[in-house]
Amino acid sequence: MIIVSDTTPLSELAKIGKLNLLHEIYGKIIIPQEVYHEVTTGTHPAVNLVQLADWIERRSISSLEKVSNLKILTNLGWGECAAMILAEELEADQLLVAKQLGLITSVQQVLDALITNGKRINPRLYESVLSAAQESFGNL
Repeated sequence: MIIVSDTTPLSELAKIGKLNLLHEIYGKIIIPQEVYHEVTTGTHPAVNLVQLADWIERRSISSLEKVSNLKILTNLGWGECAAMILAEELEADQLLVAKQLGLITSVQQVLDALITNGKRINPRLYESVLSAAQESFGNL
């Protein structure tokens, strides 16, 4: 299984002390150099955790032009665009399995902790994720 991450899962899970969930679920994740730079710059809680995580592998994008074109088209950041291009290049898998593996007991608790720590989650996405996890909807 090939999993590519952008900055948000790394930074937000680090804020709530759950970065290791990615390792427990996937074993190894791959991030583009652009994401590594974003997440290891400054004083964010993820800085040291990501630098020390030997289960996070850094890769270079084969075409920075593709990243630039996607950025112009979508108006997303470099890290997000680089992660999308790298995921496409590596034919990465997408999977939501933390609850299925018993690593967390409640998806809602994790989402609510992310929201409490300042992460904005679209209400429709919130409800959709809880529905997929077969949990009742909570209040945002």
